[in-house]
Amino acid sequence: MRRYDDAIVQYQKTLELNPNLAGIRAFLAWSYAMKHMYAKALAEYEKIADQDKSVSPENQIVASGLGWIYAVSGRRADALKIANEFRDMSSHSYVDFYFPAEIYAGLNDKDEAFRLLQKAYEQHSAGMLYLGIDIFWYGMRSDPRYADLLRRMGLPQPE
Repeated sequence: MRRYDDAIVQYQKTLELNPNLAGIRAFLAWSYAMKHMYAKALAEYEKIADQDKSVSPENQIVASGLGWIYAVSGRRADALKIANEFRDMSSHSYVDFYFPAEIYAGLNDKDEAFRLLQKAYEQHSAGMLYLGIDIFWYGMRSDPRYADLLRRMGLPQPE
């Protein structure tokens, strides 16, 4: 709903109860990033244990979110490093291609983002259910490929 200030307050309250929730800390970081508060977003990721934000089969959501923050904050080389780690991992482990697509969306590389989203669609990625609402795709919503993916999935078109 783009109510980032409200989200930030709620995530902070949750982290007061348990500061070691990597997913909640990542969501907090993404909220800061949507407000262009990149230093705060990256500071939140610094509080996540390395093993919880590294590119691995069990950390794809948190790791891709860091790649996306690097991308939107202008740290292209860091974003591409994470994207390449996803590519390398795909040769020996399952990769949900929805997640590295987020990084390319942040880099405004729409062709690569849509190529990966198509792969995610074909693999029946669970992440694709969030295509219509995730913050990562705001810059791509005007692209006809976005509307086509939503249509093929039977999801409502953005307003």
